[in-house]
Amino acid sequence: MWYEKFGFKDDPYVIRSPMVVPLERIKWNRDDLSDKPSFLKFVQRVLDGRRVGMKVYGGEGSGKTWLIRYIEKVLKEKSKRKALVLYIYGGIRRLEPTFSNFYEEFVRRIEPHLPKILGAIHKKAGYKRTNWDKYLGDKDLATALSVIREGREDDVRKAWLWLLGRRMSAAELRDIKIVSPLLGDYKKYEVLRTLIQHSLLVFSSFTLVVDELENAPPAFARALGDTLRDLIDSFYDKFSLVCSYTTEIADELIDLGYGIFLYKRLEHEVKMNALESDATVSFLRIHHECYRKPGYKVQDQLFPFEASGVKRLVDLTDPKQCYPRTVLTNCGVLAEEAATATKDTKVTAAFVNDNKEFLSYLA
Repeated sequence: MWYEKFGFKDDPYVIRSPMVVPLERIKWNRDDLSDKPSFLKFVQRVLDGRRVGMKVYGGEGSGKTWLIRYIEKVLKEKSKRKALVLYIYGGIRRLEPTFSNFYEEFVRRIEPHLPKILGAIHKKAGYKRTNWDKYLGDKDLATALSVIREGREDDVRKAWLWLLGRRMSAAELRDIKIVSPLLGDYKKYEVLRTLIQHSLLVFSSFTLVVDELENAPPAFARALGDTLRDLIDSFYDKFSLVCSYTTEIADELIDLGYGIFLYKRLEHEVKMNALESDATVSFLRIHHECYRKPGYKVQDQLFPFEASGVKRLVDLTDPKQCYPRTVLTNCGVLAEEAATATKDTKVTAAFVNDNKEFLSYLA
């Protein structure tokens, strides 16, 4: 492939969801952000077991979800070995922005951690299954979780259907001795909160990330805002909430419908600003290093670009659109053109000028 000519093990310019990018390729690449001190303070408070909230906002393609993934990485690296922070990501999907979909994604992401959590509940409740009802305060939930922990394969499948909030027949419910299906947003919220609370039997803290808040219609935004506010208020410590949304102004979260009360509980904030020339050069060096083959020698990780080429690209780009996604898209066009040239070519200012008709988001 063309990118191998420059020592890359994968195409560094393809736009991928940060949620599928391996953690080793996620690095801090925005020293230009003025809100970095607030970000670092948030991380430290999470590690200290505090209750804390943070908002992350910026334009489309500005790197919000990348920063969210970096939070996951740094919490895993800095947590004490036997006191890990449990990090769960969830998004408001544009196609079907509902609490049920958000809840189902939450359950699927906490699933790998449930064996430890259920083992801790079993121990805390006194090693008797009959104690689970009283300990959890919800008989149907206690039944479903106990079946998931130690039931037969077919019963486990039905208990998972219940926990995911799926519609079930009366016969399926009777098979696992559950009275009512898990329907209704408030009931699902109570289960979500209970799972978070009891995860703290195993983990030192819990971080919940809610991404793409801008996708919620106003009525849902109001309800979700109240729900997230109630959730953060229900913890004295060991809980953190990160809310991410696309906007240039922080308090537009209020205008989206989420309300002043949630906004005020997100006391830390990071605005993902557009990149300027020097910041783009630094960003691209770090990004290239993450994708370069081990042992491949280059004098400058900016290769195949020269600083003059990057700065010229920034000069040509609409300042309001000069975000990482735009930069990488245009760099991919230029780098592939350089790779397929008849002779060895670097991306200089002159090269950018010669190929600017192929670029996007120009001023």
